[in-house]
Amino acid sequence: MPTDGRSPMRRYLRTFWTSKLKSHGIGRQLAFYFVVGITQLVIDWLCFVMLTAWGMPVAPANVIARVFAAVLGFTANGTVTFKSRLRPTHLARFVATWIPLTLANTIVIWALESVGGLHLAWIIKPLVDALTAVAGFLVARHWIFQAHRKHPEGTTDGNSPATKA
Repeated sequence: MPTDGRSPMRRYLRTFWTSKLKSHGIGRQLAFYFVVGITQLVIDWLCFVMLTAWGMPVAPANVIARVFAAVLGFTANGTVTFKSRLRPTHLARFVATWIPLTLANTIVIWALESVGGLHLAWIIKPLVDALTAVAGFLVARHWIFQAHRKHPEGTTDGNSPATKA
């Protein structure tokens, strides 16, 4: 019996948090990306539903909703999830990634609305956004916020030695 009054599950979660999530590893990044992503998903979906309920066509409503969510996502994921000091290069890479992902996302949402109506688009949009987020995480981790991170090998970009000019 534990003498500190904590359940085994609580001790396990505390150990997991201190050993895995506090490190700079992928587990910590996934956890924070998930929290930020859920928040983005709610903001995106609420904006989308509100704009389309007011009569805005699906495609522009989706883009506007994704812009609102993207502002939060770029800032929170950059500074908290990937622990980067945000630079113009990060923003340029984020925008270069966000545009095609949003285009693909919008085409799928528009097609759903065309085939099954607005309510189907409202229902399926979170799933489409979640699938888009998986691609977004991989790109963010390996390209967007990777530009200025120091690597263990003494390199700044993972390819060339930091001492080379």
